[in-house]
Amino acid sequence: MDSEGSLDSSGSPISQRHDYPFVSQPEQSTAATQQSSTGIEQARTYLQQLYNPQLTAPDYDPEKVFICRISGREWSHLREEFDLDGSRSEERYKWPRFSYNTATSTLKIYAMPHRLHETIVRLVNKHLNRLFEQVLPKSLEEKIRCYTNLDLDGFKEEYGDSMKVPDVAIFEEDENAETDDLKWALQVGFSQNYDFLQEDIRLLLIGQPTCSMVFLVNITESPTYRCPLDFDFDLCEELNIPQNGDEILKKDFSVEGEFGPVTFKGHQWVGEITAFVEIWTRHPGTGEPRRKRGHRMDIIPAATNSSLQCRLRDFLSMIDGDQETSFDWDRIRTELKASLQTLALSRCRRWLRESRNRAGENDPSYKPSGTGS
Repeated sequence: MDSEGSLDSSGSPISQRHDYPFVSQPEQSTAATQQSSTGIEQARTYLQQLYNPQLTAPDYDPEKVFICRISGREWSHLREEFDLDGSRSEERYKWPRFSYNTATSTLKIYAMPHRLHETIVRLVNKHLNRLFEQVLPKSLEEKIRCYTNLDLDGFKEEYGDSMKVPDVAIFEEDENAETDDLKWALQVGFSQNYDFLQEDIRLLLIGQPTCSMVFLVNITESPTYRCPLDFDFDLCEELNIPQNGDEILKKDFSVEGEFGPVTFKGHQWVGEITAFVEIWTRHPGTGEPRRKRGHRMDIIPAATNSSLQCRLRDFLSMIDGDQETSFDWDRIRTELKASLQTLALSRCRRWLRESRNRAGENDPSYKPSGTGS
C-alpha cells in the first residue's frame, strides 16, 4: 500500500513552486491591479502576487484560500498563461494547489500548506496506513492505496472537467485490476466558508461516483487572522523584536487559553481555535450527499460522550464484517495544541521577512537613511 510522500501518482517529484512563470503579456500586471472586477482578473492578480513578491499588495495573505468564479474557458486560459500544469517546466509542484468545479464555475487556489491543516492530514494518513496493515489480509491490503497530494480527474456528469486534490484519498483496485477507484476522501478546511466546503463534498461524492464517504474537518480561527503589525521594519526596534528571524523562538509566544489566542510583544498572532468533524455519504434513495447521523462532532473543544465511527465496508467494497474505525481525536487535539506556538512563530517571521523586503534590507544596493551615498 502506498503512503504519503513526495511523489505524485506518476512518480514525479513534487515540491513547492516559488518561481514566477513566464507571462506572455507582462503589461497585464498593472491592468489587473487597477481593475479586478471580474473573476479572471482577480485570479490573475493573485497569481502574479503569489509568484512575484514585488507585486504583493498590503492585504495579501498566502494562508487564505483564494476563491472566485470563472468560466471553464477562462480557467483554461489561466492555466496556459501561468503554466499551472507544469507543461513548460521539468519539475512538478505540490504547492500551490488548485481546485476547479465546473458545475459552480468556482476556482480555489491554496497558496501554501497550513501547519494545523497539515497536522491533521499527517495523522489521518498515518492512522489509515497502520489500520489497513493491521486488519486486512495482505492480498486485500495490497489492493488499497492511500494518497495525499494527488490530482483527481475523470469527474462525471456536470463536473466533467473539474479538478481537485483531496487532502487524503483512499483508492481501491477494481476486480479486473484495470483501475483504482476513489472510495474515501478527507477534506480539511481552515477558516473557510461552510457553503464552499459543502461544494467540495458534492464535487467528490457526485463527481466521483465510486467515492462512498467524505470526512470533513473544519478548523476555525476567531477572530480570522490578520497580521497585527504594519509591514514596517522600524517596528523591530520600537517593540524590541529581533531583526533576524532565527532569533525569535517558539517559547517567546504565550498561549493564553487552551487553544489560543497566542500573543507576542503584546500582539495576537493566532486567535482561538475551534474544530469539528462531519461524515458525509450518499442518501441510499436519492443519491444526494447527506451528513451521517445528521450531526457533527466537536473536536475542539472536545465533545462529551460522542465519537464518530465508520465501518470499513461502508466505503471499501471488498471488506466483509463489521470492522469499525475511529481516529484518535485526543492525539489530534494534543498535536493541534502543540502547533499553535509554531504557527504564531511562522506568522511573525513571515511579517519580519516582508517588512525587511519592503524596507529594502534584502537589496544589496540598500543603504539605511542617514548613511553616505
